[in-house]
Order: sequence, then C-alpha cells, then structure tokens
Amino acid sequence: MSNVKEILAKVGNLPPMPAVVQQVMGMMQDPNFSFAKLMETIRLDPGITAHVLRICNSPFYGLRQEVTSLHQAMVLMGSSQLMEILLSREMVGHFQRGQEGYRLAKGELWRHSMACALLVQRLGQRVGFTDEGALFTSALMHDVGKLVLSEFVSKSFAQIEQLVEQGMSFVAAERQVLGVDHALLGAALARQWNFPEVIVGAIAFHHAPDRAPRDRQLTHLVALANLLCVSLGVGPSAEGLATPAPATMFKEVGLKTRDLDMLLLELKDILDQAEYLLDLAS
Repeated sequence: MSNVKEILAKVGNLPPMPAVVQQVMGMMQDPNFSFAKLMETIRLDPGITAHVLRICNSPFYGLRQEVTSLHQAMVLMGSSQLMEILLSREMVGHFQRGQEGYRLAKGELWRHSMACALLVQRLGQRVGFTDEGALFTSALMHDVGKLVLSEFVSKSFAQIEQLVEQGMSFVAAERQVLGVDHALLGAALARQWNFPEVIVGAIAFHHAPDRAPRDRQLTHLVALANLLCVSLGVGPSAEGLATPAPATMFKEVGLKTRDLDMLLLELKDILDQAEYLLDLAS
C-alpha cells in the first residue's frame, strides 16, 4: 500500500463532525436563518450550553455582565461568535494529543491554531473583511491535516529533514516524500466534514496563497496569521521559524509591510488575553 492510500484511509477513519455542528453550519450559510431554530438545534446537545457559558464568561470576551443562559449568550455574542465557540468545543478533542512528527507537545498545535484564529479576526477587522466566521474557521482548521500526517512525517522525518536542509520548504518536502502535504490533507478532512468550499480552499492553499484559485484575500489573511504566529514561536514545530511575510502578501490583504510591528503587538495582546482559550487542549 502506498503512503497516499494509507494516509487517506486514516482520514476516512476519523470520526465525523457531530450532527449538531453540521446542522448549525448549514443554517448559518443562509443569511435569513431562524434565530429560534438555531437555538433549538444547539440545545439538542446538553454539553454545548455549559461550554458556551464557560467561554462567554472567560476574560477574553470581557463581557460586563455574567452570561447565564444560551439565549443571553446568543444575544450578546451574536450567531457568528457562537458558531466559533461551538466549533472550538468540537475540535479541541482532536488536538489533545501531541503531534510528534512535527515536534509538537500536547496542546501546542491547538495553541497555535487558536492564536491564528483570533489573530486573523483582528486582521480581518483592520482590512474590512466581513465574513469573520470563515476567517476564524479557516485559521482554526488550517493545520488540521497534521493530526493525521504527524505519524507519517515521524516515520519519514530523516528524508524530509534532508530535503529541507537542501533548501526545500517543509511542506514541499512532505509532498515529495509522502505524496501529500498537511495543507491538502487538511482540505480533504474539511471537505469530509462538510465545511464550505471557501474554507476548504483557504486550508488547502495557506502555504501557497498566491496559487489560490478563489477567495484570495481570505487565504492570504490565514497565511499571514500563520506566519506571524510561527515567527513569535506560537506553536513551534519541525517546520522551523517562518520566513518573513512577502510584501505581496501584505498588499493582497490590504496592509503594508510597515504594519508588521503593530501586528506582532496585536498577537502578543491576544496571547495575554486569551490564555484560557489557548490552553483548552493542554
């Protein structure tokens, strides 16, 4: 059996995204969704309400009043942020193991992914990108392929490392040695879990946003958030420190290279405020 066939078989063996999450995502694709029906659907899972209240009352959101009911949470947070909280609850369990192939200890990949998701929303606000839900979900899920690929990277690390030492990027070395890279594998996972194609594409091209056939600003924003997080050591891995973000990436999202210091300060602010969210998988 080839590496690719074995890897794809592992993807097929992962548990499906819970029905409640899929139903909520489906509803929120409709701009005229029913608020009452959304709340009714979320209530089908009794564990969700407790998680929503816990996250809403965490210091990161800084609400002035204690949130004591799902209805109150939906009114104060809005449907988009509620979906983010719901998705984080379902995904955190997948991230609770370490990814040895990438030299990531338990909780490190989650910390990196959540930091990217929170940062990319700040970036989106700065450039007027309105679909915050797509930004958050794409960034949270951008490295999900590593959950499966870590085992195979670990087995082939010497070959991959040799190619990297010769000047090849880590993701290109993955692709050459294993037949697939974590970005493409993550896109396959997202598609299996019925995520919208706009999110699938951002995951697939987050290491090559210039090649994205559509939704280029979204993909570039996710790519930039990823580079900034890795450059500050948030989720250090065998991929090493990120190379500086090219000027074209800043131009593509509507920022300037001189904004870099400001963006790194934004990230440090997020890390200080969102400790509870970043440590959910630890």
